[in-house]
Amino acid sequence: MRRFLSAIAFLVMLVAVLGAAACGGRFEGEAGDAPSAPDLAANALEALEAKGSAHFVGDVKTGLGAEGMQFSVHFEGDASATAIDANGSVSIAGQTFRGHVLVDQHDLFIEFMGQWFHEDQGLLEGMAEARKDHDGQVWDELATPEGLRRNFGELFDGDVSEGPVTEGVATWQFEGKLDAHGVADFARRYDAQLTDRDEELLAQTAEASHVLLVVGQDDRLPRRLEFGVHFTAEQLEQMKSLGEGPLGDSANFDASLELSDFGKPVEIHPPSEFKPLDALFEQFFSGL
Repeated sequence: MRRFLSAIAFLVMLVAVLGAAACGGRFEGEAGDAPSAPDLAANALEALEAKGSAHFVGDVKTGLGAEGMQFSVHFEGDASATAIDANGSVSIAGQTFRGHVLVDQHDLFIEFMGQWFHEDQGLLEGMAEARKDHDGQVWDELATPEGLRRNFGELFDGDVSEGPVTEGVATWQFEGKLDAHGVADFARRYDAQLTDRDEELLAQTAEASHVLLVVGQDDRLPRRLEFGVHFTAEQLEQMKSLGEGPLGDSANFDASLELSDFGKPVEIHPPSEFKPLDALFEQFFSGL
């Protein structure tokens, strides 16, 4: 599976953030003043890059409210610009599968049911794949501090206020939702062709979305990121009328990422024996 890293895109994006080239120390705003939303996001990314690593705990849950359709992913570990060491679990249809993931710059190892599997693609290949679209322009606009500073206010609508005290640290938080018009305009800049139906679906999704970013007031380090979509029954019916909207509670989801223990070295210790990653997929799907 040459493109398997797309299945762990959340982790790759975290490491991409940590490994981005620009690690400058410029921060906007005076200490004690609430920053603007674009500055809050850009400064958080800049501070995270400067630290270079973090411990992370992430969760993704879909099909909220529909027990038989729920799908959830939990992962926890450490990530830097050059390595990921994480444990994770996937729960679907009442079954839970657990595993361990090790990634360095050129290799991916996955442990599942006591066996290790390997793919010769790592962080460098994954980030190169992420940068492909439009010669890396989309990456530069979304995964760099200056790109976030330019685009955050266009893509999200919300306010910055005092956040919760997190591990003894005072924080700022941005809370809001997607900006449908801004997202559509951003997509068009990169040649997306949006129909009237697409824009209506985007408007419904934006209205149902929720975004939360919690950042340390003094160190500007990101502590928590949440993104979710919760459609009401009325919204789901409206989307069905558009022809291709998501159906039922399977459309609803929550994703969260907590970061801590910044700046610690991250090393992996590859297994001595392993099988090709393709063998894992054959084993997994043959058992379903």
